[in-house]
Amino acid sequence: MLGCVTRLRRLVRLLPLQTSLLLLFLFCTVSVFISAYFLYGVKRELEPSGGGVSGAEGASADSDDPRVTPSRLLPLRGVPGGPGADPGGARTDPVVLVFVESQYSQLGQEIVAILESGRFRYRTEISPGKGDMPTLTDKERGRFTLVIYENILKYVNLDAWNRELLDKYCVEYGVGIIGFFKANENSLLSAQLKGFPLFLHSNLGLKDCTVNPKSPLLFITRSGQPLPGPLPGDDWTVFQSNHSTYEPVLLAKTQSAESVASMGQNAALLPSVVQDLGLHDGIQRVLFGNNLVFWLHKLVFVDAVAFLTGKRLSLSLERYVMVDIDDIFVGKEGTRMKVPDVKALLETQRELRTHVPNFTFNLGYSGKFFHAGSDEEDLGDDLLLSYVKEFWWFPHMWSHMQPHLFHNQSVLAEQMLLNKKFAMEHGIPTNMGYAVAPHHSGVYPVHLQLYDAWKKVWGIKVTSTEEYPHLKPARFRRGFIHSGISVLPRQTCGLFTHTIFYKDYPGSPNELDKLINGGELFLTVLLNP
Repeated sequence: MLGCVTRLRRLVRLLPLQTSLLLLFLFCTVSVFISAYFLYGVKRELEPSGGGVSGAEGASADSDDPRVTPSRLLPLRGVPGGPGADPGGARTDPVVLVFVESQYSQLGQEIVAILESGRFRYRTEISPGKGDMPTLTDKERGRFTLVIYENILKYVNLDAWNRELLDKYCVEYGVGIIGFFKANENSLLSAQLKGFPLFLHSNLGLKDCTVNPKSPLLFITRSGQPLPGPLPGDDWTVFQSNHSTYEPVLLAKTQSAESVASMGQNAALLPSVVQDLGLHDGIQRVLFGNNLVFWLHKLVFVDAVAFLTGKRLSLSLERYVMVDIDDIFVGKEGTRMKVPDVKALLETQRELRTHVPNFTFNLGYSGKFFHAGSDEEDLGDDLLLSYVKEFWWFPHMWSHMQPHLFHNQSVLAEQMLLNKKFAMEHGIPTNMGYAVAPHHSGVYPVHLQLYDAWKKVWGIKVTSTEEYPHLKPARFRRGFIHSGISVLPRQTCGLFTHTIFYKDYPGSPNELDKLINGGELFLTVLLNP
């Protein structure tokens, strides 16, 4: 081997300069041809079978073209799945690929929080403008069942090679794409989405949102009366297209009298969320004209994930809800329930039963504080106990003591017996098998004396806590079983003994409204089937 290298060196020294330059030129020419073969020949093989077109040509494309292979069975139009369909998701792992702007972007974190709450597996990547796309396949199996772009422009502006790779993967494995477009001060008021027969009109204020009842992706979301009032913000984007592949999901009106000129004066309802049925290029997509701040977007986003994954990543329609009201007799004078409050509680329960069969409030009592308020509040206590059979009841320790502070089981048992005696004197059932410790004390970390006393005095089989394994974030709370007692993961609604007056809610009543309208309380019900 060493001799060959030596002879080659001698040969190069003997070659004249012109011959060396000629050989170098030939070598470069061959390299160019080889590179061209791999760059263009292989990339043609990766083109989607639909041969999608863009711009004005795409707008006039025949949506019934048999070459177009929708990425998933379309229940609305009955288009059969072709070779690219993936029935049952047999060829992809149930993992979502999420492209975010940065690790700390707000929308990216909200997307991840919803996926985590649904216990859906995911992988986040910083959106590549240029550069390597994550490996999409492992042998013959797709690694992702859905792709989400926090900024849809990062998808449409991908370099040609990565765009071809991703689109080819989506068509062959039946993978859909969810994308968000949030306008800013630099956004064009009207523009065509690059490569698509779709126009965007941005920086609009919208109002009176309504759900398209014909949208095929609706599952948890329901259509009904328009939602009156302005949508949050004035940076909304609406969509316009003459191509039959685009189906509106949410529609709204502009807040002011102005209309989008290119959409015509008769465009009373403007699509703010659209579904691409896959008739343009074989890939189904759902595009949002804003972020997830608007609560209805959260519902549609959950439905879009379910639809585009063929219900592999979906939440059940069933919810098992039990509303505990702790400290029913606890509270200083002036903050306790009066007769009108008790009547309102019962009326609210009846109203909720029209929506949730057999819904019943679960009241936690500490007997020591009965009749500890004003005369009006004591009358409230009496009225509440006259309705004892209308509610469920659970013991909450006689004097609202924290069990973990007492290491003598007999002391805990004495406190529990006092509460049990109070219950029996007032006709409160004592066989429910459920209890809650004040401040969840002693439940986790486990206080053995509490569990033993519960079983001995009350026959407790179920309790709940917010603390396992950690208080925050709430979506990670889990249940466990200890000493034969099942511990349920408990969620809160932002109301406590010290926050019972609406007008005095910390931060203003608007903060409570936010919890309900798309905030933590809303997500608690939505994401906990």
